[in-house]
Amino acid sequence: MNTLLVTYALDNSTETYPKISRRLKRYPDWAKLFNRAWIIKTSKSSRTVRDELTEAIEDKGKIVVINITDSAWAVSKMDSNILDWMKENI
Repeated sequence: MNTLLVTYALDNSTETYPKISRRLKRYPDWAKLFNRAWIIKTSKSSRTVRDELTEAIEDKGKIVVINITDSAWAVSKMDSNILDWMKENI
């Protein structure tokens, strides 16, 4: 399984925000870090996830997907539920 950091900036279309959120929640495990930053676990590649999310928002924005599997990380003032998820999944 890959652990992927996903972030995005959408063009001024409020209709695309629910679409990308619904698509991200389809992955087996996910955590929403901030408004437009998520971590997901999936067997798919970062390229495949990028393509799926780009399709979901109908190419109305920018998307970055970075594989962070087994990466070192540190946080400050993170919600305990998110922190626990990160400890288990990264």
